Amino acid sequence: MSVTERDYGIDCYVELVNEKNQLTGDLASIQLKSKDTIDWNLDNTLTISNIKISTSNYWYRFPVPVFLCVTDNQKKEMYFVSVKNFIKKNFLTFAKQKTFNYSISKDMDFFDKKSGPSLFRLRYAFQDSRNLFENEMKTFLSTLERYHNFQDEHSYRDYHLPIESVDLIFFEAMYRNYFFIADYLLIEHPILSLRELKLKSKQVFKDDYYELYEHDLAQVVEDFRNLSLKIIKGLKQKVEAEKEYWITIDLNLFNYVTNIKDNGELPHY
Repeated sequence: MSVTERDYGIDCYVELVNEKNQLTGDLASIQLKSKDTIDWNLDNTLTISNIKISTSNYWYRFPVPVFLCVTDNQKKEMYFVSVKNFIKKNFLTFAKQKTFNYSISKDMDFFDKKSGPSLFRLRYAFQDSRNLFENEMKTFLSTLERYHNFQDEHSYRDYHLPIESVDLIFFEAMYRNYFFIADYLLIEHPILSLRELKLKSKQVFKDDYYELYEHDLAQVVEDFRNLSLKIIKGLKQKVEAEKEYWITIDLNLFNYVTNIKDNGELPHY
């Protein structure tokens, strides 16, 4: 979908397809720059300058994920950078509101025929789900102690006891919170989906009234403890990579995350 000359800072929109080549309804906005040949720096990066700070502000606030794409016409190659993710990693320069340059890596940002579409979809998902990720991260951090207490409480109970309604509601909320953050941070884990876990419980206990039993929680408690540590490590790395953004936007969260110990011990002030 092309954009008219009156539009500001966006050349076109593209609709994403899934791995089965089916349209998804997800739109990405594209700013395209074309070069006869890309003159790479010694470190295999390309610096894109002369973009107005007002344009970067527009891209940063744009409701649709924005990508800056550069083509090498001679080699028929394309490279791309996720605008909002790049801004967050270089937020202090952006916040000065003077000049702001973008950088593209020859090795990391290449859109090739084999892996380019998957890489683009992945970076799109990071941008599109970013606000939700920040909310889920705050939920995780503020509830982590309760999560750990819940996991401890359900480690040694009678396996044949059903999970009562209020505990099941909490468990499902914990489950979704963990799963979303793990998926966003690309963390692998062996925990079954909630649907699979309930189906497995039904097959074992043959009960249509209760959805889960203590037996089911006991089987995944240790996996959740291990996943907690992986998520904490992932969040610490994420916050450190976006240090400038978090120090500017939420210094309290930055200090809290960086002071969580690698063993999962939470800071107490």
